[in-house]
Amino acid sequence: MRTYSITANNEIEINFDGDIPNAAIRSKMKAARIWWNPVRKIWHGPNNKETRAVVKDINENLSIIDYAFKLKIKDIIQADRTQLETWVSILRDYVNEVMTEENASHVNDTVSKSQELAWMDCFEFVAETLVDLPAKDKEYELIFEYSLPGTVHERPDVLLLTDTKVISLEFKRKKAPQDDDDRNDVAQAIRYKEWLMNHHKVTIDKKLDVKSYLICTNKDAKAGKLRDVDILSTENFCEVIEEELNGEMLCSFSEEWLSSSKTEMPDMLKAIEIMYREGKIPYISDVNEKCLSKVLWYINGAKKKKKKILILINGVPGAGKTAVGQSVVYEENKNGKANAVYLSGNGPLVEVLQYQIDKIGNNKHMSENAIQAMVNFKKAFFYKNTAVPEQSILIFDEAQRAWDENQLGKDYSEPEGLFRVGEKIYKHREYAVIIGLYGNGQVIYKGEEEGISLWDKALKKHDDWYVITSEELASQISEIGKRKIVDNDMFLPVSLRADFIDCSKWVEQAISRCCGTVNNVNKELDKLQKTSMRIYVTRDFDKVKEHVERIDVNCSKWKYGIMISNFAEWSVVREVMPGWSIGYNGYNEVHNGEYGRWFTGECKKLEKACSVYGNQGLEIDCPIVLFGGDYIRQEDKWIARGSKYAKQEKYYNDVDTIVENNYRVLLTRARREMIILIPKVKMLDETYDYFVNMGMDKL
Repeated sequence: MRTYSITANNEIEINFDGDIPNAAIRSKMKAARIWWNPVRKIWHGPNNKETRAVVKDINENLSIIDYAFKLKIKDIIQADRTQLETWVSILRDYVNEVMTEENASHVNDTVSKSQELAWMDCFEFVAETLVDLPAKDKEYELIFEYSLPGTVHERPDVLLLTDTKVISLEFKRKKAPQDDDDRNDVAQAIRYKEWLMNHHKVTIDKKLDVKSYLICTNKDAKAGKLRDVDILSTENFCEVIEEELNGEMLCSFSEEWLSSSKTEMPDMLKAIEIMYREGKIPYISDVNEKCLSKVLWYINGAKKKKKKILILINGVPGAGKTAVGQSVVYEENKNGKANAVYLSGNGPLVEVLQYQIDKIGNNKHMSENAIQAMVNFKKAFFYKNTAVPEQSILIFDEAQRAWDENQLGKDYSEPEGLFRVGEKIYKHREYAVIIGLYGNGQVIYKGEEEGISLWDKALKKHDDWYVITSEELASQISEIGKRKIVDNDMFLPVSLRADFIDCSKWVEQAISRCCGTVNNVNKELDKLQKTSMRIYVTRDFDKVKEHVERIDVNCSKWKYGIMISNFAEWSVVREVMPGWSIGYNGYNEVHNGEYGRWFTGECKKLEKACSVYGNQGLEIDCPIVLFGGDYIRQEDKWIARGSKYAKQEKYYNDVDTIVENNYRVLLTRARREMIILIPKVKMLDETYDYFVNMGMDKL
């Protein structure tokens, strides 16, 4: 890989990685005073506009080293004022160049004076506090302004690498770090740590230990801890660094680390784009990759041994069940044959995923071959005895929501219907696979309340089918001898939705009518507050609008939008959104045909809310969850209520659980942060106080 970098002496260095540039390129470089160094085998010259222009001209694909420079600790200690000023100048030029590349509206030379003072302060602090480090530790290099690959504006101040560690050092010219929604120093330090742990390929591959510290350089600053982040000051900075380096060795792979790629852990829409545009399955986590590999292995075994198998995959909300299912479809269909299809009764999810594939696709049938609405599949294959699908692998999303006989209007359930289709597939191709993606506590429709028992009944009728599932679901399936195979790789225990931050445990404690306790909900929230996930509560929509304006400035790629329960009441919603119309045909609610546009950008207009019917199985960076008066705190208990609740009681076995499930879904849609918006209605006063008293941040 050919690269160029800027040295600490403000020189450009170009490494052609052993290649010899042709005569024309050599002439251009020499004209700009870029010369060959035969000892180091690199080209080098002054860092100025002329040389940078030549570099870009000779090779537009030349990779840029994504950091300003590396300096040994001893060199910083020994540097005089002139050298420090030179380094500040290099940092300014580097950041200006990066900012211009990231944002076309950025004007060169807009790095503020306060930022330059912060860099100088950082150099002086390091020189003064680390002077007493052992000589061997002063040989370590500090890396300045490293751009985390694949990000915009994400650059830790300083990184220190050893053979086993990555240490992120964030410097602030303050007595204490800021910890509020305007500028959150603590969240910044946590975010860098989480990003390196979850997205930096070399860090992951080499299993490096990631540390993150906030350093307050003001002479009156005190050491301490905030949201589980260590705050360092003059009194303990040297001591902590010496302890971190104790027993360590200089990093032997620093260049490999610095040129690392980003591992992909995208949301579902981005994952679809990567699969169908770039032709690869995105990184989804070790656990999910293991599950995917096992599922593909079982499928291959069914083909070879002519078997009929049911695979049930379950996991926590946001664990990536849909991602595994979509990956199976992609793997089985990538050679141009439609061998697997993803089926969902969630019409909005089908619409959004098909919309995304059709935006990318060079084949107009790509999305319909890969993803189908369950209602269309049933019309084609449940009710026609001779019809056989082209696909041999049926992936049924949200298997916990399978319809019973009454809802289907037949003398059999949806699982039984799928088994019958599977039997027809087997007769034609001598193998059949059904994969059910099963989520706990997410039933929201009538006729879906029997859950795993429907699959159990169907298995009993089809005594030559094998079932492969985790211990949790296997315990709820009748004993069927050797046909039941327990494999805990079919359970996905870690939420990927928010970079491995699992808020489902907090949600379970916070909104459960029977299992939550004040002590446990406070404990789970405390754990969340030690991550970069922020959860806010407010009763003021103007505060929400101010906050999302900051998101647009600081995190322009984030998506945010209003989400509501299916049971939300007009009168309550209108307390914060005057004149709004929600529900069936409501013009302020997202409806069929609109979901694709809403999830890919229109959500940010804050003109329409997406109900649980539309957002189950999907996510955005910052959902604004509007409590609509249907689920409230009353005398220290959760109560389901309201006009819609009353109308639906006759359709459900347990409508209270359905309303609870609505909020279980809503509160697990976030990837980065979440805002809980509680209207200023008297009956919601206790609900607002409940969230505030558990320690949630007020917006």
